[in-house]
Amino acid sequence: MTAEHNVKDLTVGNIPKQLWSLAWPMMLSMFFYTLYSIVDTFWVSKLSTEAIAAVSISQITLYVMIALSMGIAVGSGVVMAMSIGAKNKPEAERILGQSFVLAAISGLFFTVVSLIFKKQLLIASGAGGDIFAPALEYFTVTSAGSILFFFLMNVMFAFNSEGDTFTLTKLFAVSTLVNVVLDPIMIFGRWGFPALGISGAAYATLISQVVFLVLGIVVLSGKKRNIRFSFKNLSFKWSSVKQILKIGIPASLTQVINPIGLAALIFITSQTFLEAGAIAFSLVFRVEFFAFLPAAGFGFAAMAMIGQSMGAGKLERAQAVFKKAIVLGFLSASGFGVLSILFGGYIVGIFTTDAQVMNYSLLYLWIVAGTYGFLAAAMIEASVFQAMGRSWPGFWIFFTKFMFISLPLGYVLTSVFKFDIWAMWTAIALSNVVVAVFGYLWSRKTVKTKKTVEVLV
Repeated sequence: MTAEHNVKDLTVGNIPKQLWSLAWPMMLSMFFYTLYSIVDTFWVSKLSTEAIAAVSISQITLYVMIALSMGIAVGSGVVMAMSIGAKNKPEAERILGQSFVLAAISGLFFTVVSLIFKKQLLIASGAGGDIFAPALEYFTVTSAGSILFFFLMNVMFAFNSEGDTFTLTKLFAVSTLVNVVLDPIMIFGRWGFPALGISGAAYATLISQVVFLVLGIVVLSGKKRNIRFSFKNLSFKWSSVKQILKIGIPASLTQVINPIGLAALIFITSQTFLEAGAIAFSLVFRVEFFAFLPAAGFGFAAMAMIGQSMGAGKLERAQAVFKKAIVLGFLSASGFGVLSILFGGYIVGIFTTDAQVMNYSLLYLWIVAGTYGFLAAAMIEASVFQAMGRSWPGFWIFFTKFMFISLPLGYVLTSVFKFDIWAMWTAIALSNVVVAVFGYLWSRKTVKTKKTVEVLV
């Protein structure tokens, strides 16, 4: 991981080939990242059902933290990509350093707030009864190390901006392996190490993130790298921070609106269709992660390629990347949607044997899976806006999806007119199609008119 590395020039070359070469390592990286929680859940499940619920509830607040950290990382990553495209190495390195300064400030703030108000946050998330004590134990450890998420995301987007996503995948693979090994040791106690119970899972995750961060900084600081991390760029510079925040704040809000919107949809569904409806929604949401993994990968790839192209003043190439990324994302998610419709029974059967939950879940897949391609397109459209330095349109795409379409329409159809659960699923499917078309028209116009933020190049 310390071999000589020259930043990939993403302003030239075959576009589909470059999109794929950047996207597949990002897909693997995101898969490894999700293994943190999957591995934690697997081992914690051997403690008790309360422990599983405690981890799930604790992660609700942590999702907000991840959203905030990703917003800052997106902002720095986009400005870095533009600077790289403009061949301005000093500015790219300065932005990299400033992203760490901003991560330290925001991460420390979140850590302090979450520790001070940890009980209130857990109660607001639904922790109570036998779940509260283990949730508090897990959340306390995770919150204490939450600043690591902010640094981790910066490292992730720094590699993406340079087009070095394969190194990123190797870092995630190593840190995930550390988590897999440490989880049973720290939870149950092995080889003389004391059993820490549910907090052991949190400690294992934090240690694996420290490993990722240390290795990532070592690689980024390597003398043979073109764009290097340097401590001399850690002095606060408002002009650079302002650029990051101009993109990062709305990018954070875009990330936050998704879990909030999904939580609201689950709540409305549970009020009308009780526990079976809520469980079905949560179940298919986990299945959908794999459907949108390729789209997320193509979105990150497009962000780096368009960012560099805009920085280099190559508007036509940015337009071509935009179109091809949309097509690839649409086709990949649509393909998974077809598989979900054809083999939905087998997929759902892996997670539940409850007849009502299975019926609700299958109905969801039959109605919504056909629109996976549209939602994937909307995700990539949001990434395109961010790559051009304009993150607010991406926020409005998903705000429209939840607040103007799926939530009000789903509520009216199921709670007011008393239609069956198919109406809620239809509202979600309709929102996917509408925002994809809306986002495509808006983003296409923006790419053509070259509306970007000012970048110091």
